[in-house]
Amino acid sequence: MRSSPESLADASPITIEEAFAYCRAHPVDGVDLERFLGIFVSGPNCILDARDHGLLGIVMARLIINDGAKPFEWIGGAAEKIVPEIVPELLRRLTAIARKLGAPAIDMTLHGHWSDVRGQLSQLGAVPRYVDVEMTRPEGAFRASTPLAAGWRWVPAVPDYERAYYDLLLRSLGPMPGVYIPPQAEAIASMRTTADGSRVLLDEAGRARVLVRCKVEKRYIHLLARCPEMKGGGLGALALGEAQRLLGPGPLHLSVVKQNRIAHEFYLRNGFQETAEVETWQLGTAP
Repeated sequence: MRSSPESLADASPITIEEAFAYCRAHPVDGVDLERFLGIFVSGPNCILDARDHGLLGIVMARLIINDGAKPFEWIGGAAEKIVPEIVPELLRRLTAIARKLGAPAIDMTLHGHWSDVRGQLSQLGAVPRYVDVEMTRPEGAFRASTPLAAGWRWVPAVPDYERAYYDLLLRSLGPMPGVYIPPQAEAIASMRTTADGSRVLLDEAGRARVLVRCKVEKRYIHLLARCPEMKGGGLGALALGEAQRLLGPGPLHLSVVKQNRIAHEFYLRNGFQETAEVETWQLGTAP
């Protein structure tokens, strides 16, 4: 099904409960509805109700990125693609929501619904911003783990270390291009869902120096983060070695923003291969 260019009137108000019901009836592949709609929005004012075109999306207002932009995703829809004729109306609605939220720009990943309308997005002012690269390290490409310094130790990300986990997350990943950080409560709640794959590296004084978070069942490295003031100290190798230990033999998967050159080159040097790319474009919201 393709969305119709007809009936471009403003969408009627929608509640969070109605949005959940619509998205469950019309799911979009790859959308974690409970997190996206249940955690990352601040209320119904974040919802782009385009059900008149077979779509429903959200501005993830509670996520933080260094340039102040907010990510947008389609999270439900009977329409598989967007026809070019309705792009101006969809962007008008999206811009209106972003302005009310105080967001200076909106980031949109160009896969799925947006994939056939790049030309229209460009004509209306959207510009390429980031490229997310999916990477895999095949089985057999492993290197020996770097040994820990005396007194350093890996610990589970239990409640005693959750504050340190979030503080290091902000300091290490907050300045990175294309990385969105949720508020502390949401970040910790999300981390707890992968507690079996989350570790903190403490130095001899008990200070958090490295974070590792993996989705064990998917063999996916969700994040590796190191203390920014210890750049070049081999902490990245320690993090990757711990992820390898947690996930065991077999291929490893992750994604990285290509503009984060240091991280991208680190993974290439350590046997990861690029398997796919997804572009993120940005739309300014100034009048």
